[in-house]
Amino acid sequence: MSRASRPGHPRPTAVIAIAPDERSAEIVIEGQRQVVTGSVPKETRRAALDVATGYAARIGQPVLIDARDSNGYWNLVATPDGVVQAADRLPPVAGPVPAAVRPPVPAERPGRGRRVLVIAGAAVLAVALLGGAGVAAWNLIPGDEPAAQTTTTEAQALDHPAPPGYADTVEFSEALAPGSQPGVSRDGELMAFMSPDERLTLFDAAGERLWSVTLPDASTEFLGPPRFVDYDGERAVAMETTGTLWFWPVAGGDHTSITLPEDASTQYVGSSALVRSDDDAFVPTGGELEPVEVPGGAAPMLAEDTEVLTAIRNGPWTWVDTEGETAEVTARRPENAGDMGAVVTALREYVIIRWEPLRGEGAVLAFHDSRDGSVIGAAEIDPADLEGVRHRSGPIGTEVVSYGPVVMDPESGDAAVVPGFEPQMAVGATVFGQLDGAPAAVDAAGEVREVDPAAAQPVGLLGGDAIVVHEDHLYAIPSQ
Repeated sequence: MSRASRPGHPRPTAVIAIAPDERSAEIVIEGQRQVVTGSVPKETRRAALDVATGYAARIGQPVLIDARDSNGYWNLVATPDGVVQAADRLPPVAGPVPAAVRPPVPAERPGRGRRVLVIAGAAVLAVALLGGAGVAAWNLIPGDEPAAQTTTTEAQALDHPAPPGYADTVEFSEALAPGSQPGVSRDGELMAFMSPDERLTLFDAAGERLWSVTLPDASTEFLGPPRFVDYDGERAVAMETTGTLWFWPVAGGDHTSITLPEDASTQYVGSSALVRSDDDAFVPTGGELEPVEVPGGAAPMLAEDTEVLTAIRNGPWTWVDTEGETAEVTARRPENAGDMGAVVTALREYVIIRWEPLRGEGAVLAFHDSRDGSVIGAAEIDPADLEGVRHRSGPIGTEVVSYGPVVMDPESGDAAVVPGFEPQMAVGATVFGQLDGAPAAVDAAGEVREVDPAAAQPVGLLGGDAIVVHEDHLYAIPSQ
């Protein structure tokens, strides 16, 4: 359909027709036809909208959308920055609808009610086209006043086992760039992922898209999942390619790129990215790497904003900022602990220390506040259970913290030891990992639950939903 097909509206128009089974959609823009598919209806609709927003981004101007399915017709607008919202009420396309995109006759579907799409005004991001089953709906058909309706239909089922504690129903799903993983913020408020059309997309805790931008390089060039960091005083999505760090402000706007030294490695164990090159430490800021002077004999551990935590094996640790200001912190001794054995590692706001026992044999593993050295939680442990633990292993969630076989509740300080447990991901109040070579889930009380080997391990908690990945798709599944 050409721009001239909408008299008085010179903007290009995308016609989207959703198939009756809602597993495919046809999009026609400027006479070019494209078909997209999805494993669930919402995925099909998002894929169709991504075509429209991608075209808007390429031409640098909004694109009108005529969206229709078996239940109705909607006018939307896709903007170059990836937002889809309701358009002003416009008359239907003049003349007959092309056969290729003519909406099918509404029909009842066996075993489920008629599905009604949703749109609640220009402030809502394409609720109509993306609305899932079982939602309250407003029909916005030209000439009619909004009429509230409600329907209830079956939920989409997960086609592989769910991890313990979560249901096998799907709140929403998205296709991923092949071989990639999504990134979920520690607080569960944001998720970023690369899509098959080479775009980086940001979702909020409700599963709504905040923005979507074209990647500056092929998705296969990026190392690891997107990460959420503090950058120049703002929250940002960070990604890395060989030799380059990339930052996208969560609030939206242009990305920033920083060239890395050839021998550099980037660590994300603090709230900010820390770049290490030999014995040197750098903090990304202002579009460049700012060096931080590391005290002699110490090692840089993590970065918080423009400060770097540096530590020696046995003794206090020091915070150093890019201006050379320092603050030394001495660890407080836990109960039933004797002399300090060694600083094991630093993770987020914790410094983990192995202490000698006050009496007898064994060890005390303690989590200390990295700013004042106070004890957050501690557990007596057999030193043999710490052998082979990866130096930087340790899922650090908001409800549970883990290092090796020790799992701790940071609110109460209670900790439990599960010998042989190898933690991998903290999700809510549970740590997922491996126990004696088999998948397992452990809580801060030390309770172990078996995990179906065929179940996908959650990669994070978005809102109240666990995000799991299966066959290059992410799925949001609710708790039971």
